[in-house]
Amino acid sequence: MSSSSILVTDASGGTPPPATTPEPARFVVHAWTPGPRGLAVVTQLAVLGALLHFAAQLWTDAFEGTQRMQPVPIAIGLVLRVILPLAFVSALRRGCRATVDVDTHQWTLTLRGGARMEVPFEAVATLRPWRLPLPGPGLALRMRSGRAFSHALEVEDAVPLLNALSQHGAPGAAQAHTLVRYAQARHALWRRRWYHLAAKFVLFPLVPTAILFYSYQVISFGGPLAEYKMYGLEAYLRSFGRYYAPVSLCMLLFACVWRVVAEGASLLAAWLLPAWARGVRRAAEWGCRLVYYVGILALIGARFMV
Repeated sequence: MSSSSILVTDASGGTPPPATTPEPARFVVHAWTPGPRGLAVVTQLAVLGALLHFAAQLWTDAFEGTQRMQPVPIAIGLVLRVILPLAFVSALRRGCRATVDVDTHQWTLTLRGGARMEVPFEAVATLRPWRLPLPGPGLALRMRSGRAFSHALEVEDAVPLLNALSQHGAPGAAQAHTLVRYAQARHALWRRRWYHLAAKFVLFPLVPTAILFYSYQVISFGGPLAEYKMYGLEAYLRSFGRYYAPVSLCMLLFACVWRVVAEGASLLAAWLLPAWARGVRRAAEWGCRLVYYVGILALIGARFMV
């Protein structure tokens, strides 16, 4: 009997079930073409410039003892130069949402509109991180034909995707690349949910505002509710708002400055001390929290002690 006619059976005498094809690994990404990505990068850099400009003005006022920064102009400037541009980038990112399915012989990019691009592993020559991790960390593909792939992939943590591709012999950037390590630690340890932001920039500023407002009420009116009893609730809330607006804006700018410091330290650690990249990121995140939540209250306390 030839070997081709042999039928293998299981222990019970039945025919074994046919081998099942494993499900492809799926990863959520944002697929950018050069035009929209360039627009998003320019917008984010403009936002960073605006935040640094406002922070420099805040530092100048604090250093010189002046009060040239007024809440209303700053609030309008933040809306026009920060919030609206970031909302525009967010809209661009939603439009670029896509998925990557890694199969046994190819990977498939499925765009938001339903278009699919199937790329065999052997067609990709290189896969490297973006030199500039904006609008987020990402990967650029170079095909064996010498051309760049039509879409660059923004992915917060590229290590799982790179691992999946490497299992099939696909070329890729080393998982130990500086920007890959930086992005992996950033994705794991930086909390950016909306409720974190709301608690940090909306609710917590009520604490230092209440301290300053209480002292103002006691000094100016003789008690914490004296203005309310004398002039009514509207005047009382208006006075509270005059404290809350500048305090919350100053705290926002203060946090932005320390965020720049934290990102710079984390990127430097990923480059110079790769084994410490995650630890430095964790220390930087805790440092930002301590400076923001404890340092600001300590500064207010020091002001009352002078």
